[in-house]
Amino acid sequence: MSTFTCYFRKHLCLLAIVLSINVFAEPVTYTDQAGRKVEIPKTPERISVVATPAGTMVVALDGSGDRLVATTTNSKNAINEGVLNEFFPILNKISDKVVGKDDSPNIEALLNLNTDLVIQWARKNKSIEAMEAAGLNVAAMQYKKTDIAKTWLNDMGIILNKSQKAKEILDWQEKTYQNIVAKTKYIEDKNKPSVLYLMDESSAASSESHFQFYIDTAGAKNAIKVKGNIINIDPEMILNANPDIIWLFGFNINLKPNDIYTNPIYSEIKAVKNHHVYKVPVGGDRWDPPNQELALALEWFTRTVHPNILPGSMREHLKSALEFLYGKEATDEQLDIMLRAEINKDASGYKGIIN
Repeated sequence: MSTFTCYFRKHLCLLAIVLSINVFAEPVTYTDQAGRKVEIPKTPERISVVATPAGTMVVALDGSGDRLVATTTNSKNAINEGVLNEFFPILNKISDKVVGKDDSPNIEALLNLNTDLVIQWARKNKSIEAMEAAGLNVAAMQYKKTDIAKTWLNDMGIILNKSQKAKEILDWQEKTYQNIVAKTKYIEDKNKPSVLYLMDESSAASSESHFQFYIDTAGAKNAIKVKGNIINIDPEMILNANPDIIWLFGFNINLKPNDIYTNPIYSEIKAVKNHHVYKVPVGGDRWDPPNQELALALEWFTRTVHPNILPGSMREHLKSALEFLYGKEATDEQLDIMLRAEINKDASGYKGIIN
């Protein structure tokens, strides 16, 4: 028998073993966040997400963009607005046509994409039933404020057989959080700057939203005193709140610091006079929701409130985190894009905050 024949047979057998493991792998069974017992025949190769931010979690846990075939328009915008589509060019091809105008899934589109698994909101009972009736596997998830990072990552770790990676991400997030609050918890209330988290020019985050967690962690206080989740506001309320700092919602592409600085109504607000208006960054995903990049978000929010309280460099921490999460090394230009260096250039001391 020739050397070539031996080599060929050896590697053919190895290939057969690999293929058999994939084809006959034990199904994944777990209880999803709607309390449903879900059985997934094998690690899904083609995942469609009609709930966010699971799409970029799939990419982070898998270390590739190969499994994500569809997501919402909002989520796809985040992928393109940051640099995830540059890290994984295949993400430029994913569909965002799987959710209709009424927020219901496009079952025909999901079937045409040969979707192995759909991620849907737990509250969408009728749509889950319709998708399952069409033969689609569905895993339900729900929004639990800051717990989303833990519950979603844990579930996606089970689904993708990446529970160890999920644990490593959550451990990193917890360590970062503890390191921050070890500094900020000793700040007296009188020394805490007030923050206005502006969704758009007519709505803001109040104390019952998950954004309050960011404000508390950063050693600040909410400038809005009206209780609620996301509340309607008007210019008079903003003037009366007179925040020291304004954070602009990252999802709102059109809202930028310059819109606040140049609006004569707000010219006497402390945040405007001192140039402390910041657009929330976007990395692999936006930093407003508590996703896999929560540790980076907490650090950024804290540095905008207390620029000198944390050791190390925001820029270097972001760079190393991207290598950890996605296995990619970002260029200086990509880091600037993620940290919104250009958009936030007029903020006082922003270069020091992000470097």
